[in-house]
Amino acid sequence: MKNFEVETNAVYLITDRTTREYFTGVDIAEGYLFLSKTKVYFTDSRYFYAANKALTKVGVECRIYKSDEDIAAFIKEVGASVLYIDFERSTVKEYFDYQKFGVDIKDFSLKLQKFKSVKTETEIASITKACEIAQSAYHSVIKTLKEGMTELELKEKLETKMFSLGATKTSFDTIVAFGENSAVPHHETGNTKLKENSVVLIDMGCVYNGYCSDITRTAFFGTPDKKFLECYDAVLNANLIAEDNITDKTTAKVGDAFARNYLKEKNLDVFFTHSLGHGVGQEIHEYPRLSPKSDAVLENGMVFTVEPGVYFDGEFGIRIEDTVLLENGKVKRLFTDEKKLLILKK
Repeated sequence: MKNFEVETNAVYLITDRTTREYFTGVDIAEGYLFLSKTKVYFTDSRYFYAANKALTKVGVECRIYKSDEDIAAFIKEVGASVLYIDFERSTVKEYFDYQKFGVDIKDFSLKLQKFKSVKTETEIASITKACEIAQSAYHSVIKTLKEGMTELELKEKLETKMFSLGATKTSFDTIVAFGENSAVPHHETGNTKLKENSVVLIDMGCVYNGYCSDITRTAFFGTPDKKFLECYDAVLNANLIAEDNITDKTTAKVGDAFARNYLKEKNLDVFFTHSLGHGVGQEIHEYPRLSPKSDAVLENGMVFTVEPGVYFDGEFGIRIEDTVLLENGKVKRLFTDEKKLLILKK
């Protein structure tokens, strides 16, 4: 685990389950994790025995939580005058509740997001495996596509295949969009049946060892027309240009611009209605966000998506998405498949 720098007069409170596991390596249903010179975990008697046994092995002290007086005593014990909390995870009620501890309440959400955004070798290995599973499932299942199959039927086959390859769950609700449904970026998969000469857009991912993958591929069932082929080539080129030009120290908005400016040259930028990408880790959407408004600086070790797309309401949509790693100053794809248009014949 990387070293999370803490101020000498402060404690950092982590309440959400995913981040508690991130810092301890142990998944416990309930509790409060405090980061100071040491790590101290509070949980109630229902979980204490199992938590204490697991946490002791990784050098985390476990204490029983009976009331807020236990936390107040701990804060006094370590001599903290500042309590850092994650404003993006905390409620207004919790903010006011913490004030009774008699310390300054400050936000460390951005610091936490930046810290988690640079992945360790172990995290990268888990994400890479999750990508391998998703890619294998897609290419295995897409070959079984038949006219009359519903979006939900294809979704079930994709997810079943990912589970059979070792995934523990999906990264998000799998999107399968046929025909004009592909023009809705976050289409809700339904009972639409596949017809000849239809777009097939699939946005999917899985979790392996606690880490996510994210991939979108757009195929065509039948014979695509000229407009679709030209738009597909444009989106693919935007994807490749962004991946070829993003480096460490590139800002997120410049990364987005690499793809967006190319689509503008093709008079397609108005149909690119979302940001270029987002960080990927334990959660499917993490820091940084690659958008026209983001000043985040991309760094080696970050894992994020590159997913340009164009959407024509009532006609079709095209999105091509990779999960990538910034390594040695360059983008490294965590998928190995070709992204040229896959045309599926009847």
